[in-house]
Order: sequence, then C-alpha cells, then structure tokens
Amino acid sequence: MSRRPLVLALAVVIAATAAATSSLHASNPTESAASLSTGPVESTALYCAGLGASGSPAGHVVVLNTADHARDVAVEVDTDTGARSMSHLRIAAHASASVATPAAGHWFGVSLVVNGRGVVADELNAAGTAQTPCLDAGTTNWFASGLDTKVGSKAYLVLYNPSSTAAVVNVTVETAAGFSAPAPYQGVAIAAHRVVALDLGVRVVDQANVGVHVRVIRGGVVTTAVQQSGTFTSFNAGSASLGRTWWFPRVTTVSGSFAQLYLTNPSDASASVTATIGLAPFTVAPQQVTVAPFSTGSILITPNSAVPAHGYATVRLRSSVPIAASLATGTLSGVSLSVPATPSNLYLVSDFSGHGFDALSATNVGSRPLAVTVTVLGTIATSRVVTVAPGATVDLRGRDGLPTTLRGRSFLIAADRPDLIVATTLPTTPAGIVVVSALHGG
Repeated sequence: MSRRPLVLALAVVIAATAAATSSLHASNPTESAASLSTGPVESTALYCAGLGASGSPAGHVVVLNTADHARDVAVEVDTDTGARSMSHLRIAAHASASVATPAAGHWFGVSLVVNGRGVVADELNAAGTAQTPCLDAGTTNWFASGLDTKVGSKAYLVLYNPSSTAAVVNVTVETAAGFSAPAPYQGVAIAAHRVVALDLGVRVVDQANVGVHVRVIRGGVVTTAVQQSGTFTSFNAGSASLGRTWWFPRVTTVSGSFAQLYLTNPSDASASVTATIGLAPFTVAPQQVTVAPFSTGSILITPNSAVPAHGYATVRLRSSVPIAASLATGTLSGVSLSVPATPSNLYLVSDFSGHGFDALSATNVGSRPLAVTVTVLGTIATSRVVTVAPGATVDLRGRDGLPTTLRGRSFLIAADRPDLIVATTLPTTPAGIVVVSALHGG
C-alpha cells in the first residue's frame, strides 16, 4: 500500500548516492513510490488508495519534494460516489504538503502527477499510526494475506481506478476452510476515476486469516487492504506476485506483544514453510508449518516458548511453493498488519507521521558484507558508512555517529548491491507493534 511535518534538504543526495545509482525507478510497484533522484524534468505519477473520508477510517496523503527545486503537482481526488476534484500544489524544495480530504464520499483515491522527479508520497490514517507508500503504477495481480473478519475486526479491499477507461477485476479468497470465489466479487466493474471498496466481512464471515487475490482482467487498478482490528488500523499494501522467500527484519518478541506470520497458499500443492529466526545472542530452532492447497496457515513468533522475549528478531520465510505472507503484530487490544520487505539498493526514510521511529535497521540479505551509506538529510547533509555482515541486521540509531533521536529526521540509505532491506517501527508500547515500509526505488 503518508507521514507528517517535514522540512528537508537534499542538496547532496545525488553526490552521496552516485556510487549506488544514477537513475532510480520502482522495482516493485506495490511497494515503492517515485524515483528518489532529481534527474531531468519529466512527469512522474503516484497513486494512493485505501483512504477513508466520512464513515470510513479517516486518512490523508503527505507529499514530499526531495529535489532542490520547487515542483508542481497536479492533484486528482476520486471517490466511491463518483465525486471528483482537481487541485494544484506547488511544493518548495525539500518541503512537504498534505492533500486535502474530500468532503464527499466514504472512500477516496489520490492521483498525483508531478512536473519533474524527486517527489514521493505516503498515505496515513488520521492518527499517523498507520502508513504506507503511494504507488507509481497499478497492477494486474495483487495478493495479500492475514486479513481478519472476525467479531471486533473489519477488513476492506479498496480498489482505485485512476485511468480514463473502466477496469474489471475478479477477487478470490483463501481461508483455513479453503478456496472461494464469491459471486458478487467476480467481474467487479470499476468506472474510470472511481473507487470501489469491498467489505470482506460481508462475504467472508468470521475468519481470522483471509488471503486475497485480485486479478485484473481489464485495465489496471491500485489496490490496498485496510484492516481495523480492535484499536488498530493498518494498511496492507499486498504484493504484485507470490514468492518462495520473504523477509521480516523487525519482528517484536518483547513481553506483552503478539507477533504472528500469516500465510496464504493459492496453489494446488501443499506448501512446506520454514521460518528461520535470528535473535542474537540466542539460537532459535526453525519454526515450520505445512499449508494445505488453496488454504491459509500461520506461524506464531510471540508469545512462543521457543522464542526468547528479547527485542527484535529477523525472520526469513522459505516455502516449497510460492505463497503470500504478512506479519501481524499487536496486543490483546488488536493487531497491525505489515507486508514483507523487498530487498533494494536505495531507501528514503522520513518521519511523515511526526511520531519519530522506535527503530531504524539495515539488513543484509546477501552472502557478502554490504557497505551501507546512511545520509542524514538536512541543511547540511552528513553521511556515514556502516558495514553489515551477511544475513545480519543492525540498528542504525546512534551507530558511528548517526543520530540517536529519529523524530523529525530523514535519511537516504544506499548500498552498492540490491541486497539491502531497511525497516522502521513507530514508537509503541510494547515496542515494535507498528512496522512501517520505507520508500525504496532500487
């Protein structure tokens, strides 16, 4: 599948990252936003879905200009009622702006067309406790897992068609009981510039782990799942494809917390799934589960007698067949969903919510040591190089002279190979409940 008051400077971004990249484009349109570089003038488009207005989980979009020149942004806001509004933002260099929430409709989507590069955007809920990057493209396939329709929870599938032609989608689901294709979810038409929100609980009743596949049979749509679980709201940005290997580098194990991996197997073969848990200085036995064909399963990380309560763990999933996966973290009050991290070579981390970050980590998923350049963005940008061992995760806070306080901060984090994962968590009690996806453009 936004964040808040920011005044940033990126004057030395290109120089600081020249070794990493000369031109950045999204490698996975379900997770990344626009290019982070400031190259020649051209149009960049960003799309944000899953946002609520009246009667829905309220949200908004924050747009950040990382370039050293002002940018003009054409803003289009489309709703589920067909209301459409157009506006214009001029965003100064290294500044940010919020997109106004529409007065009409219950759900809305935002299209941003930027004259030039270097502009990124995030969508947030009203409290800033849930956020996900806006996307630079729609998809023709979209997968998600871990959605909850049991009593006390609501799960919405929000489909946004920002184009000028109609789109048609089929939605299928997997649960512990197996596969289903609810008739009202087949051939769902989404008019041009329109949002359609499906309340999964109406057709998939009282299920704790729902896997979803959105297949676009005409056009292209931007899809985000919105989960309301007790007191928590979260955006599930899903994935454009299934995978055999998934990474979750910031999984809380602290006392009083809950952490569980939700798995969806949409294939006709059983999935043998192993979770390898890195939690130094402890050695943790791998956790395993078999997920039946066209079904869902889970692996409990916390509380688990096999996993010590000791801060953050790095979890790698390996499956015998391609699956979808998500991480649910929370307490007895509810859970927040987050998607797996995708390796890249360049990330932008900014405090869009204004809450700061509890953790900022770099994980090396490769087989060789990885030199990671961390640039603290500001009036005078400063850089540090941190070496991360193969398979290791390091907390960047306070390391080698980097800031220990992350509130109001922004960072450009680059590596010379796409073996890097950067993960952040918002401050919560217990720690690690809300995991935030960094913007990446590798």
